[in-house]
Parts: sequence; structure tokens; C-alpha cells
Amino acid sequence: MFSTIKQLLDYIKYYKKAFLLGASLLLLASILELYSPMIAKQLIDNVMSPSVSDGNLNISLLIQLLALYLFINLVGSLFRYISLLNLRKMSNSIIKQMRDELFNHMHQLPVSYFDGIPAGKVVARITNDTEVLRSNFYVTVISNLLSNIMQIIGAFIAIFLLNHKLGLAMLLLIPILGVWQHFYTKYASKYNVEMREYISQISGQLNEFVQGMAIIQAFQREEQLLNEFKLTVKKWFDVGRKSLLLDSSIAWGLGNFLRNGTILILITILASLFLNQQLAISAGLLYAFIDYINRLYDPIEGLVQTIANVQQSLAAGTRIFEFADQPVEKQQKEQLVVSEGKVSFDHVTFGYDPKQIVLEDINFEVPAGKTLALVGHTGSGKSSILNLLFRYYDPQSGQITIDDQVIESFDRHSIRRYMAIVMQDPYLFTGTIASNIGLNDPSISKERIITALKQVGAGYLLDRYKDGIEHPIVEKGSELSSGERQLISFARALVFDPKILILDEATSHVDTETESIIQKAMDVLQKDRTTFMIAHRLSTIQKADQILVLDKGKIIERGTHQTLLDQMGTYHEMYQMQSEQL
Repeated sequence: MFSTIKQLLDYIKYYKKAFLLGASLLLLASILELYSPMIAKQLIDNVMSPSVSDGNLNISLLIQLLALYLFINLVGSLFRYISLLNLRKMSNSIIKQMRDELFNHMHQLPVSYFDGIPAGKVVARITNDTEVLRSNFYVTVISNLLSNIMQIIGAFIAIFLLNHKLGLAMLLLIPILGVWQHFYTKYASKYNVEMREYISQISGQLNEFVQGMAIIQAFQREEQLLNEFKLTVKKWFDVGRKSLLLDSSIAWGLGNFLRNGTILILITILASLFLNQQLAISAGLLYAFIDYINRLYDPIEGLVQTIANVQQSLAAGTRIFEFADQPVEKQQKEQLVVSEGKVSFDHVTFGYDPKQIVLEDINFEVPAGKTLALVGHTGSGKSSILNLLFRYYDPQSGQITIDDQVIESFDRHSIRRYMAIVMQDPYLFTGTIASNIGLNDPSISKERIITALKQVGAGYLLDRYKDGIEHPIVEKGSELSSGERQLISFARALVFDPKILILDEATSHVDTETESIIQKAMDVLQKDRTTFMIAHRLSTIQKADQILVLDKGKIIERGTHQTLLDQMGTYHEMYQMQSEQL
């Protein structure tokens, strides 16, 4: 808990000016507001009471006291407004910095981290949890703590100045308040942690529902998933109800009981002192006492409520810093320089879990500018080879080299700089055709983008849309056909001019007619580039310089298309099956 608070407070040091100005003005506003009951006491005792007893109203003193009362409250309100304005500016700046850091950190995390966490939870860390800190901690908690503590101390001092015996009696409240706060904190913390976890689950479920809506509707799972969602929301609701009951019973119910009890004790003590002629009680003094008791309990109740905000902030902060503390990919300083693009796997063994090997003793070499095709049933290890090539993961043993350089010795980004990939289900971002091809890289001109589109056979898109490459693309490019999305992804790979090209089942989601267009685009892409192809349709890899057939993480056959057919092995069987289906 304390480490989380320290980490949250550490951000304030970057915005000291706004914080110090806001805190100083808030303290001044609290001091001015505490002086109001003293003015009211003088107004009652020196103006109102004499006018009732002798009929003479001191107009001059009345105007002076009213003017002073109005001035103090106006200045106090102005100070409080400027204070909160500065604290809010500080809060927004901190959350912007925090979100930038988290987003940057997210990009440095290894792919393996995202394999084990729902996307909605990552989104919740960067959006929902940081918003809790913005609204709760950096504005509400800090301003309330400063203001409430100052008002509590000031109210105690004022009561001591009015009557030291009563002030000493008021100190007996401190242990009661301590027990009150401890009890409230214990349960509020538990409920807030549970609520934040359920909110994260809700975000994750919503994200999965949106992403998989087509599958959900196709298999008619709406009702089942709706029930699962309702169950999660109900759990959140039940915990929230417990939290509200705690607030109403502890924060407000007990608070009002203590307030009214204190006023009753005050009146009893004052009446006793008055009857024993130990204290002369004026109407103004009685008013001031009651006013200060109210001013004492208002911030005390505010502090208890602030504890709830603190607990919510700590729950959100803990989750954020757990995410921020996730180890990033190890960065090597040395940059890889690729001149040709020759790739070699030398006795490579790998498992996502070291105890479960998915690739065993993989050996092959792809000369620069040549094409290697990877064939095999699902789970045979094809995608794992590409994951290692991109250095999303590193092998447990063996070496991978590019131009005879061991890639584990080089910075991952420098390796990927020479690669481009075309996925079987290409992802298009919300933006334009141009931004999806050039990815907003300032070094890629519009002319280069247009040329790439024409080279891959997608020049007709320029004629279809009046705004050409500036035509807007909605999320995932849903208004385009699968073939058109694939051609745009080909153009994307082409403009980045990679030395090594990855084609991950690039024709698996297109029809036979579109496949011929895609095949021509692939020929353009592959020219003079080292190419890795994962193929579902064996007809697309017949021109490959080398084909590897994988089974359960091992290479069981290798050779050209014709060589493998002549061997009458697994590849021949797969080819025959596809030929019969046609």
C-alpha cells in the first residue's frame, strides 16, 4: 500500500509549481473559512444582543462585520476555485504522462505477455484505472486531505481558544475516530479491490463480445454470453451495494450520531458551567461552539469518505504499477545491418513452455532472394518458426542467423526493420488507405503508396473512390472485400521494401478468382526478397525454392515441389487430398 502511495505521489514532483500553488491557496481558503464563526460571534454579541436588550443598533459595526464576513468568504471561495483549478491541471498533466508511459511500456512488452491476458484488461489499465486516479486521487483525495485536515486542526484550536476545558474534552473523540476509521478502511479496501476487479472483467468480456460478435451470432451463443455478462455485473452490483451500505452506516450514520451526541454533551457541559456560575455564556459563544463542532465533523466525515477514494485509487494504482512493472523485452544496443537477407536455423529447439517443446532440432538455410515454404497440419510448428525469426521469442537452444549474424545479439527492432509480414487475416486500422499502407511513416511519400497499390494490382481502388488513397477506412476495413484488404496489406509490405518477407497463409481466405490476382501480387512482392511462406493451399507454393514439411515440431520432409511429390510421402498425400477436393 505505502509503495503504491509513494509511486503515486512521485508524479507530483514533475508539477511542483501547480501543486504548491494549489495547496497553498487551499490552506489559506481553509484558514479564512475558519475565521467566519468568530465574526458571527462578534456580530451576535456586539450588535444583535445589545439591540435586543436596549433597542440601539450599532449600524457602523454591523456594516463592518458584515463586510468583513462577506470579504473573507469571497476571498476564501476565490482561493479555493484557483486551488482546485491548479490541482485539476496538475491531475490532467499527470494522467497524460502516465498514459503515455503505459502506452510506451505496452509496446515494449514481449508477445508472451499478451498471450496470457485478455485485451480488455490491458485497455482497462490504461483507460479506466488512470481515470480513477485522475478524478479520485490527484484532485479529490489531495484537495480533501489538505482542506479537511486543516479545518479539523483549526476547529480544535478555535474550540480551545473559546474554552480550554471543552477543548480537552473534545480530544477524547480522537480514539473514537481512530477506531471508526480503522473499521471503515478495513472493509472499504476489500470492497474497492473487488469492484475494480469486476470492472476489469466487464471490460474484458465486452471487448471479447465485440471482437467475436460474428462467431457469437453464427453459433447462437448470445443468450449464454449474456447470462455470463449479467453474472459478472451482478457480482459487481452486490459488492457495490455492500460498499454503499458501509458508507451509509459508518460514514454517515455514525457520523451524524457522533455529531449530535457531541452537541448534546456540549450543551450539557455549558449549562452545568453556567448554572454553577463558572462560565458566562453568550448567544454568540454558543453559536460559535456549535458552528465549530459542525466544522469539525464535516471534514471528519469528509476524511472518512476520502478514505473510500483512497482505497479506490490504491486498487487502481496497484493494478497500473503491476502492469508497468512487467519486464520488457531485453534490449541490445547493437543494431543489425542486413545487406542480403540470408536466413539460417541451426539446430533450433523451442517451447513456449520450456517443458513442452514445439520445435525440435530445426535445421535449414534460405539463401538471399530465395523462397522457403512451410507446410504442415495445425500445430506442426510453422508459426513458431516465424515467431522465432521475428524474435517474439528466443529458442532454448540452437542459433538463428541473418547474413551469418546471430540475431539474439541484436536489438529486436533493428531485426524487424528488415522484415514485413502479410497475415492470412490482414488487419486494417481506422484511418485512410494511405495511412494503412504507409502507417504514417513520414519517409513514405504518397507517390510511393500509389505506385505500390498499382504494382500489387489494386490500382482500381484509386478509380473507385473520388478521394483516392485518402479514402477513409473504418475499423478493420469491413467495407472492403477480403481480397482488397489483402492487396492493401501487400502494398503495405511493398512500400517498406523489406529484405525478408513473410507470407502467412496469404491466400487462405480468398476465392479462386481472387487468388490469381493475389498470386500476381505475391510474385511482385517476392522478387529479389528472401521469402517465407506458410501455405494452406499447396498450389501457391509450387514455385518455392525449398519446401519444409513439418509434423509435431520436426522437419520430416524437405525439397522442391516436384521432389516431394516423387518421394510419395506426407506432402504427396496432402497434395493428392487437395487435388481431389478440387
